[in-house]
Amino acid sequence: MILCTFCAIAIFSSAQERFSIRGIANEELNNQLLYLCLMEDGKKAKEVVLDSVTVKKGKFSFSGVHQMPDIAILKDMDGETYPLILEKGKISVNIAANERGGTPLNDSLNIALNRMQLIMDNMVKTSEEIYKFVTGMKSEEFADKMMNDTAFRARHNKIEKKFFAQMDSVSHCIKDYKNSIVGIYLFSIGGIVMPFEDMKILMKEASPMFTQNNLVRNVVEKKTQAQLRMKAEVEETMSKEQMEEQKKRQDMDAKIKVGERFPDAKVKDNADGMKLLSDYVGKGKYVLIDFWASWCGPCRHEMPHVKAAYEKYTSKGFEVISISTDRKLKPWRAAIEELGMNWVQLLDVDAADIYGIYAIPSTFLVDPTGIVIDRNLRGEKLEEALSKLFE
Repeated sequence: MILCTFCAIAIFSSAQERFSIRGIANEELNNQLLYLCLMEDGKKAKEVVLDSVTVKKGKFSFSGVHQMPDIAILKDMDGETYPLILEKGKISVNIAANERGGTPLNDSLNIALNRMQLIMDNMVKTSEEIYKFVTGMKSEEFADKMMNDTAFRARHNKIEKKFFAQMDSVSHCIKDYKNSIVGIYLFSIGGIVMPFEDMKILMKEASPMFTQNNLVRNVVEKKTQAQLRMKAEVEETMSKEQMEEQKKRQDMDAKIKVGERFPDAKVKDNADGMKLLSDYVGKGKYVLIDFWASWCGPCRHEMPHVKAAYEKYTSKGFEVISISTDRKLKPWRAAIEELGMNWVQLLDVDAADIYGIYAIPSTFLVDPTGIVIDRNLRGEKLEEALSKLFE
């Protein structure tokens, strides 16, 4: 027992490291207190003041010993906060520019925060655009315009698509740091705007350090409760038929899951031969499985992005498989030639029943062993995902 206790003390002590912070502050902070606070990983993840200093001639410094790495913030008398990560080494902070660096994790945090800030600023602009677009409009008027006013519907859908793309960007930014303390802080400030399904995937993929942190758990709990409230509110207004349709879609969504093997099925190739999807998937290449149809406008609009990705990465181990839900062979084959789709072309008119595909275009990125690693990659998101794999 004594030996175990000694070992535990030794391990804890070894995690204690010396940190040093040197900073530049705004002139208006001269002669004011600046607080160094910890984002305590307790049940309520409260801020705990670790130290305080007075800013002199636009400069300040902190130093000490602490168990690291740990998330911290500098806080001025007005409540403005500037995040950083306590780690061994000389940390530099420029409050005027809201920048931090000097150590690996703080350099990484600075890059991540600049990326996240740009996304969040754009989301604010898009939210304002949506608000101005529909302000003062009653729900009945909105529904009527969406149904009968083509120009209104097109503009609304364009703004909405932009906002959803920005939400996806938040998800990708956080996922890139899912195994780092940097990701914990990003999730604490941006996780609330992640799509709920993206959050569930993230919690399956991320390291225990990430998923077991109470800053993360607090956000997950808030989003889960919000999702349950929203679901209850929606279901209160749904008819029996609508609820049955929703259940059907949920069952379909469950057929293809990120982190699981892509389901096998019989498909028809361009020469009318029957194949198994497993003849093409799980053969040592990254594969984009793209569900589409010749009559689908958004599918055709997306195809140049798929073609560009195929031509750029096919020599590096990337393949594309397009599965069409067309029922007529002539327009299917004509569209393949017209769009220059010079990769594997398959036909499956029952994709909804087999794969749970009820909306197209729909894409899934599968790893060389046949495991689904991402879904709904389009345009820039597809290029961004592939560049990380191959460059």
